[in-house]
Amino acid sequence: MALDIKHTFDENTFRHSINGHGFVLHCHHYMSLTTKLAEDFADLGAVRVLAEVAEDTIRPVIESYVKEHGITAPADRLQVGCEYFAFMGLGTMTASGSAAGGEAKLPHSHVDEGWVQKWGKHDKPINHFTRGFVAAMFAVAFDKPARSFEAAETASIVMGAPQSVLSVKAV
Repeated sequence: MALDIKHTFDENTFRHSINGHGFVLHCHHYMSLTTKLAEDFADLGAVRVLAEVAEDTIRPVIESYVKEHGITAPADRLQVGCEYFAFMGLGTMTASGSAAGGEAKLPHSHVDEGWVQKWGKHDKPINHFTRGFVAAMFAVAFDKPARSFEAAETASIVMGAPQSVLSVKAV
């Protein structure tokens, strides 16, 4: 399935919109530095905040798309999330699962690959934004409220794995 993308740009405010949602176009520097900042302030809850903010900002994008296009099958809704992930330049993702949980695999991860370019490999997973993104995908796919799913990174490109893997469970 290919996403039906409507991109607009307001020349007065210099703001981009995708399918009616404001979007910030980013680069690996932005994502890497945001992730590093969360890591540096993990003792203050910044890692949790980054994941939750990602979940809360991605969810309306996916949710409005599946509603507007009448997409009801959970697998198709997960696919919409995977395609948005790629469209947003965050990497490539596959996802599968049920209302009890599932898995997302990232053969390419913008967050991981940007981190490795800037600082090299790391001793722990750093895909906090992606954990929130995946939690949002699963919540939309199975018509659950925010914080209904938890994603944990079980393999990580930044740690040397060939792909990042996120295990998802209903909470």
